[in-house]
Amino acid sequence: TVYAEVFEENKHMFKEDEFLAVIGKVSEDRFSGGLRISAEKVFDIVSARVKHGKQLAMALPTTVDVRKMAEVLAPHRHADGLPISMRITPQGVGCVVQLGEGWRVAPSDDLQHALRQVLGAQEVEIEY
Repeated sequence: TVYAEVFEENKHMFKEDEFLAVIGKVSEDRFSGGLRISAEKVFDIVSARVKHGKQLAMALPTTVDVRKMAEVLAPHRHADGLPISMRITPQGVGCVVQLGEGWRVAPSDDLQHALRQVLGAQEVEIEY
């Protein structure tokens, strides 16, 4: 059950066939004899990833164009988003590059798809 107060604050998240995570209280439903969940907080997939995720990690080819990478990331930048960690192997030496705070992103499915398709990233995942 989502009461008016919670719904009004989050109505932009309520879309047909979209993922929602709910934090709430479980109680006995005396009418049906089952259980009822009363929502206290609601998160869409991106908000849930940001709240519970540690970082967006990926493996990038060493030939990635940094201007193209900035172009892909720019529309998804979000001050409260997840930091980005990139594994690369220049000249056979593996290393991890952490982007600065200004490059935090909202980790949407669209961003993850663009990282794979446009930049050739592999193992794109949210680390929890």
